[in-house]
Amino acid sequence: MVSIDYVVLTWNSASTLELALSSIRNYGRPNRIIVVDKHSTDRTTAIAGKYGCEVISSGTGLGAARRLGAREARTDLIAFVDSDVELLPEWEEVLQACADRRYPDAGVIGALYNDDYLRPATVPASFLGGNGAFGCSVTRRRCVLACTALDSLSSGEDALYAEFLAKKSLRWYILPVYVNHHRELGNVPDTLRWRWLGAGLRLRKGFRASICKSILGGAVAGLRMNGLDISYRENLTLRLNYFIGYMLPGRYFEIDREKRRS
Repeated sequence: MVSIDYVVLTWNSASTLELALSSIRNYGRPNRIIVVDKHSTDRTTAIAGKYGCEVISSGTGLGAARRLGAREARTDLIAFVDSDVELLPEWEEVLQACADRRYPDAGVIGALYNDDYLRPATVPASFLGGNGAFGCSVTRRRCVLACTALDSLSSGEDALYAEFLAKKSLRWYILPVYVNHHRELGNVPDTLRWRWLGAGLRLRKGFRASICKSILGGAVAGLRMNGLDISYRENLTLRLNYFIGYMLPGRYFEIDREKRRS
C-alpha cells in the first residue's frame, strides 16, 4: 500500500475533529497526520495532540493552509480530509486506486460526501477541469505546491485546483466511495455555506454579468445547482444565497464559526 501523509485543516473544529482523526487512524493507513489550525480557541489542538498529530498554527485561508500542509508532508501522495469528514472502510478503494496507478492521468482521486441530496453514484466519474470535494481526496504533493494561486482563495479552492490540473492534462477522479460529512455538528447554516461558496466564485472569476445571469436564470428555470437532487424551492433558495455571496464577497469570504452570522 502507498505511504501517505494526511492534512487536516481546523478552525474551532472540536465538535467533529475526533471523528475525523479516529477514522483516519482506523481506515486511512496514515504515515503522518498534519493538522493546520487557524488559531482555534476550543479543544481542537488538544484533540489533535491526543491523536499524535503534528500541529501547525496558521491564520491563512483554506487554499494557503492546504499548501502549508503539503509543504510539511514528506510523502509523494497526500490526502486532504476535512475536520468534519469521517472516513469509512470503503476509503480503502481510494488508497488502492492510488497504489495500483489505475488512472495514469489522475491529478486527484477522491470520494463523495454522503449528503442526502446527492444521487447515489455507482461508477467512477472523471473530470478535466471539474472537481469533487477537496476534503476527501488524494493528490500529488508536488501539484499542490506548484499551484501557488491556492494562496489567494478560501472558498472555491478545489475548483481552482481542478483548473490548474487540467492545464497539465490531469483529471479529477471521483470513485463511488462515500464518507460521512458531519456538517450538522459544525453549527454553520446551509445558507451561510452557499454564500461562502458564492463569495469564492466572485474572488476566483471576478464580477461578470454572464455569471449573474446564469445564477439567477438557473434559479427561475429550476436548473439544479451541481445537479443536486433537490426541489424547485430548495434550488431557488440555494441559488439566491449563492448569488448574495457572489455580490458581497467581502462579507462572506470566510465562515466564522464563533459568530455564525447569517
